[in-house]
Amino acid sequence: MASESLQFFIFGSPVTMSPSPTIHGTGFSENLSPHVYGRFDTPDIEKVMAELRKPSCGGGSVTIPHKESIKEHMDELSDAARVIGAVNTVTKCSGRFKGDNTDWLGIKNQLEARLRGRKTDKLTCLLCGAGGTARAAAYAMKQMGATRVLIFNRTASRAQELAQEFGFEACPDLDSLQHVQDLHVVVNTLPGSTQFTLPDSSALRRCRPVVLEAAYIPRRTAFVCQALDAGCEVVEGIEMLFEQGCAQCEIWTQKPAPRSRIAQALLEALFKAGSTHPAFAKMEPYGELPTSLVAEAKQSTTNVRVYLAISAVLALTTMAIYVCRKQASKRS
Repeated sequence: MASESLQFFIFGSPVTMSPSPTIHGTGFSENLSPHVYGRFDTPDIEKVMAELRKPSCGGGSVTIPHKESIKEHMDELSDAARVIGAVNTVTKCSGRFKGDNTDWLGIKNQLEARLRGRKTDKLTCLLCGAGGTARAAAYAMKQMGATRVLIFNRTASRAQELAQEFGFEACPDLDSLQHVQDLHVVVNTLPGSTQFTLPDSSALRRCRPVVLEAAYIPRRTAFVCQALDAGCEVVEGIEMLFEQGCAQCEIWTQKPAPRSRIAQALLEALFKAGSTHPAFAKMEPYGELPTSLVAEAKQSTTNVRVYLAISAVLALTTMAIYVCRKQASKRS
């Protein structure tokens, strides 16, 4: 990326409550990048492209409704974006646009972390939805080596098309889940506003899959509440957003993402009393923090302690060498 300060945005509509500026503002600052990051709210893809073409713009994140429509405006697509058929990351270099997709990494990395220690020889998944994020989830499941993936969508034909494309199975009737022997992962990409839940939670209670909810506004969607009530471990939408945002940060800064600092910034912006972040009111319950963000933020404290310990050892070693040399000079 260029060394001059460039503007990056979250492009989509609505994006008023997006935590992406917190993620990337922290990432740019910690990685000593001069770039700035803001929100660009529009449902018009032509307005998005007009902003991207400005010399002051370096790229940005892409969310609904543009993830699929922006593809045709890209000069180059990463392998992931090409196969998924959706773009959530745009990088401009020498006036050319490269489209990438990090949503699948946000899904894959978070799921794999929660599946460690579980017996998943023949990984069986349920995917709800058939849009851009669902396509990223299907790609992630393929990369995870899933043996069986059932795809449900309110428009059954779209589920069938996605299933055929990735070699999975369409699931026209969610009641059929009661006959599934194993279910290790459930990913829901349907909007939180749909109030989607499984018609019968018995499969969740019996199999206790890891559940990933892509939506983060509101934080506790109807489906998240159903999964928690069934005793499932849940990957929250904000955790997926964090993970894919870290991948974007590495693309734009060409440095490892400062994960602990980004997690800490998100926790303070979204859950700390008195926060003025637009999404704060949607993050209840504030006393129950996202598991992976808490773990990542603790790394910051741990790293500081390790640094201080090493510094103390070096200081003591230097002092000991100085004393030994001084005593030796006196004897001579």
